[in-house]
Amino acid sequence: MSTELPKVYEPASVESTAYEVWLKEGCFTADPNAAGEPYCIVIPPPNVTGALHLGHAVNNTLQDILIRSHRMRGFNALWVPGIDHAGIATQAVVEKQLKEKENKTRHDVGREGLVERIWTWKQQYGDRILDQLKRMGASCDWSRTRFTLDEVCAKAVRETFFKLFRDGLIYRGKRLVNWDVHLQTSISDDEIYHETVKTSMWHIRYPIEGTDKRMIVATTRPETMLGDTAVAVHSQDPRWNWAIGKSVKLPLTGRSIPIIADDILVDMEFGSGVVKVTPAHDPNDYAVWQRHQGKHDQIELINILNPDGKINENGGPYAGMKRDAARQKVVADLEAQGLMEKIEPYETQVGHSDRSKTPVEPYLSDQWFVKMAPLAEPALEVVRQGRVQFYPERHAQQYLSWLGEKRDWPISRQLWWGHRIPVWHGRRPANHAIQEAQSRGDCAIFEGGDDKLYVCVPPDRPRMEALLDQHGFTQDPDVLDTWFSSALWPHSTLGWPENTPELSKWYPTSVLVTSRDIITLWVARMVMTGLYNMGEVPFHHVNIHPTILDGKGERMSKSKGNGVDPVDIIGTHGADALRFTLTQMATETQDVRLPVKKLPDGRNTSDKFDAGRNFCNKLWNAARFAISNLESIPHHPVDESRWSLADRWILSRLMRTIRECDEALSAYRFDTYARVCYDFFWRDLCDWYVEAIKGALKDPGQAPQTANVLAAALDGALRLMHPMIPFITETIWWKLNEVRPDRGLNARLPLPRSNRLILAAWPRCDESLVCDEMETVFSRLQELIVAIRNMRNEHKVDQKKPVAVSIHAPGDAARQIEANRSIIEMLAVCTLKAVKTDLAPPADSARAAAAGCEIFVEGLVDQAAEEQRLSKRRHDLANQIAAMKGRLGNAGYIAKAPAHLVEQTKAQLAEAEAELAKIG
Repeated sequence: MSTELPKVYEPASVESTAYEVWLKEGCFTADPNAAGEPYCIVIPPPNVTGALHLGHAVNNTLQDILIRSHRMRGFNALWVPGIDHAGIATQAVVEKQLKEKENKTRHDVGREGLVERIWTWKQQYGDRILDQLKRMGASCDWSRTRFTLDEVCAKAVRETFFKLFRDGLIYRGKRLVNWDVHLQTSISDDEIYHETVKTSMWHIRYPIEGTDKRMIVATTRPETMLGDTAVAVHSQDPRWNWAIGKSVKLPLTGRSIPIIADDILVDMEFGSGVVKVTPAHDPNDYAVWQRHQGKHDQIELINILNPDGKINENGGPYAGMKRDAARQKVVADLEAQGLMEKIEPYETQVGHSDRSKTPVEPYLSDQWFVKMAPLAEPALEVVRQGRVQFYPERHAQQYLSWLGEKRDWPISRQLWWGHRIPVWHGRRPANHAIQEAQSRGDCAIFEGGDDKLYVCVPPDRPRMEALLDQHGFTQDPDVLDTWFSSALWPHSTLGWPENTPELSKWYPTSVLVTSRDIITLWVARMVMTGLYNMGEVPFHHVNIHPTILDGKGERMSKSKGNGVDPVDIIGTHGADALRFTLTQMATETQDVRLPVKKLPDGRNTSDKFDAGRNFCNKLWNAARFAISNLESIPHHPVDESRWSLADRWILSRLMRTIRECDEALSAYRFDTYARVCYDFFWRDLCDWYVEAIKGALKDPGQAPQTANVLAAALDGALRLMHPMIPFITETIWWKLNEVRPDRGLNARLPLPRSNRLILAAWPRCDESLVCDEMETVFSRLQELIVAIRNMRNEHKVDQKKPVAVSIHAPGDAARQIEANRSIIEMLAVCTLKAVKTDLAPPADSARAAAAGCEIFVEGLVDQAAEEQRLSKRRHDLANQIAAMKGRLGNAGYIAKAPAHLVEQTKAQLAEAEAELAKIG
């Protein structure tokens, strides 16, 4: 078999071959009985609503970096994959498809028919999602793939619900909820977004009974007046406090409703000082209803809407009308009866369902709720104590603020796709069979009014369910909020409520990697349920990564349809280029805008990924050069005494790079990790070291020792970069193993053998190889070489033509330059004529200052022109020096200017004076 890498890097071939090997050899499989400290990540399960986009790509790339690096460090590392059933989102997508393709609603096909269609959808898109993850290189343990509706997760959901129900933390109540009239289900506050809507403000006259006076009430929703049960004024408002206790005649209905005082609701400085109260259709008005319960001015609750958003029988003649039609009719009737004071154009923020994109209605409905206060406080405390830490730390505030509100969580959804609520409704039976079952732990009971019982059944109790059926009980038709099952993900995926080996080994998990938009919806609830079910936090760290935006600056989203399939980018640039670029972009501070363009075949691509492709091409070509040379050089034992300055420098830089990568990854600074890897490989290894050793590789006496260092440096770079760009590094590693299987430098830096890079040891920083002196010397040589190259370019000297160079250098610098003149001469394509401490400038030479030295390249300039240039430079420098001295001599400037500007001016003055001294 040829050890030579193909001349051209073909990502598709490299990726398919490497991934097939990893799968075949079980490289991703984790064993709870294996050695190693546990390290575990549970994937944020993508919604089975469609294909993944680049937002998922960055999330999973960062998780894979952590898993791969810890696997290489010797941890027993498990990455659990899975998919979320995404109740409301998935049902909305499938219902839309049903309407578009078959012109049917869910009611036309029935519950079983719709659920069957959704399972078909799940299979199609679930498989596609898993395939996308594999194409990206995700090293998940696929044998442990979970789905939030599978048997394992379903058992955990039911057990948790039962425990909460039994402990009195789940209750049923009629509450004002956010109602999606399109999907006909309640949704949480966190599933709402607001849009500015142009509408009107209608000012309506409400006659005060027993007087000839009228109150003026303003509203943006005139149809809701049909459900008004009071008008409120401020108790201290002299315009209206005389009317408290009286009644108004509600227009269009003829109902008498009371005038009440409510100083919390009413701002007497705003408008007319009168507010209509519709407690069944406005959260603020609902709070008024709650405050006045049990008082002499108690008010009613009147719901005027059906679940589909049409006016119900409480709307009288408007019953059966849709919201907008009812609004128009109510306004017309008010105008006809002379009860409309005025109508003004108005803009307001209207809440919309994130799933159906339709306006949300506050709606009075019977729902199941979780009491948050007892669960929230422990979850707050673990973050305050640092048992759960956020990276970056600032994101903890969002978590603390939201949980601190302790708002009860409405968990029931009027859907058909999801975990059906395990509660049976019925009347108290004549015998005590159900109460006896409760005493055995076979059920828990919540007693409603009128002998009504709500019976919750834990998992695996079919006889209890049969008993309830016998007594005429029926199961609640609603399903649980999808976030209920997602909240259990870290322990349900490991087998809870069973005490599995996986649960014992990997819970708590190590880190959660996610985006900031689900800190409240998901992160907080996982901490709550983890503490409740397990008595321990679900993870120790939470890493919040940037959000991927489209070219317009909008968040990529499946529902918006602006997501870019990562497989498209893999097709045009390769998976490693995708991963490298996304890792570079994963900063702590900024979201990432990714403009894309359409290809003729319909795929998307983006120039942003060119940098990643270029880096992979550079790696491939440099590895080809290194491996071809290593193959032809005999292997000799390491002899450190034969190491050159370049050898010692690259090993010192490698050790620093290892240290910096370790620090970056431990702090979740993925962008820093990518930059450090890039700088070492491209700049240090390729641009400098490989160029500096080309002569040594041709020297039979020096080549074996140089080859040892080259192999070790390439090996270290591949190990460091593997978590980020796994396919290409693995492939190169296989070739490197063939030509140089033993790459240990010495006993201090052993490199255990491994056939697969994914299972190889993470590089260790040997501090004894870090040498500040070598790095300082080499850095000086680099500055000199760059200065000579710049002068050659400025004067358009042929790249292959040597130039004569003299250097005026201080004592230590002169000795260092003389000792390493061969590196300068080779890399700068020059001949060093002289390196002196008292050098006179050669005639006709171009001059430059670098590394504390003055460089002269002969024969490049006209002496008269150069003298004229230097004269102008002296004049400019003298003016700059005078100006800066004047500024620093001004007491007012010193007193008022920021300290860092004063120090900056001093530094600039010193630089200018030093340059002036050099050019004379």
